[in-house]
Amino acid sequence: MAQKNYTNERIAALRKQMRKNKLDGYIVTNNLDQFYLSGFYFYPNEAVFLIHPKGITCFTRELYVEPFGKFAPYMEVIGDDSRRIMSAIEKARQLGLSRPGFDAAKEAYIAGGLLRSSGFVETDSFITALRENKDEAELKALRASNRIAYLTYEYIKPWIKTGMTEFEVAAEMEHFMRCQGASATSFNTIVAFGENAANPHHETSARKLKAEDAVLMDFGCIYKGYCSDITRSWWHGKKEPAEYTKIWHIVDKARKQGIKTVGIGVPCKKVDAAARDIISAAGYGQYYTHGTGHGVGIEIHEDPYNSQQSAAILSEGNIVTVEPGIYLPGKFGVRLEDTVAVAKTGAKILTKK
Repeated sequence: MAQKNYTNERIAALRKQMRKNKLDGYIVTNNLDQFYLSGFYFYPNEAVFLIHPKGITCFTRELYVEPFGKFAPYMEVIGDDSRRIMSAIEKARQLGLSRPGFDAAKEAYIAGGLLRSSGFVETDSFITALRENKDEAELKALRASNRIAYLTYEYIKPWIKTGMTEFEVAAEMEHFMRCQGASATSFNTIVAFGENAANPHHETSARKLKAEDAVLMDFGCIYKGYCSDITRSWWHGKKEPAEYTKIWHIVDKARKQGIKTVGIGVPCKKVDAAARDIISAAGYGQYYTHGTGHGVGIEIHEDPYNSQQSAAILSEGNIVTVEPGIYLPGKFGVRLEDTVAVAKTGAKILTKK
């Protein structure tokens, strides 16, 4: 019931953008945008929404007509197994729409050309922009998703034993997240031992954990359609190298300063600078090889991005990561990442119990 209210608000916000841009219709073909607007998950290319003055028409596969019709009784649902975009175009003509729009950035070349030639107008990514600021229903799902990720870290750290492979550990983590209610992982789980931890986007492998080894794991899950993201690093063994201890504390300081900087009205590049300056001042700037964070929501990487290239300004309801790191090629690496919500009081850490 709450979901329906939030769905109504999201559709109303989209209609406001349509009015602002003098559009009397809008076609939505991206399945994640459809999930945002309806709360119902279609796989890619299984549905087309046409928003128009009389309501919303959904063209979808016959097998979805009954379940989606019951889920979204406020929509007209039409079964169409082969020509959904053409059916939406014909519906727009029947309704006499004079200026319907579409998100050109999310259309395939052929579909985009077909829409243009049929009188549809290219627009900015309205729904992408709306998705940046999460409502309370989304925040609730994100809190739960990130809590599962944190509990997974707490579970797996004492579980890991010398001789286990990265694959084994990743499998156990994913099993645990599923048991906590996750429907999938947010991305391919990264488990990196030793020198593999020096690769920020290491692909989990059969490498075995040694008695004295660095551990880095970057992972998350999807819960009720929303992603989580967390990274933790530590030394496995009793003889932690002084250099590892040093860079771990530098990265932790950078993480904390980045989180402290997050707030309404703060430029994203300032968050990046807050973390990056600490690592650079410690003499490891060249070993920090990626941005400080990204937005998280229905997708694991969304706007806004905490990077030096970003012109975005943080606003209430943004969900972003803060994930500084130092990577020493051939040795090891440390990355520490939390997902936070931008609130009136600053950053609210979601990756916790």
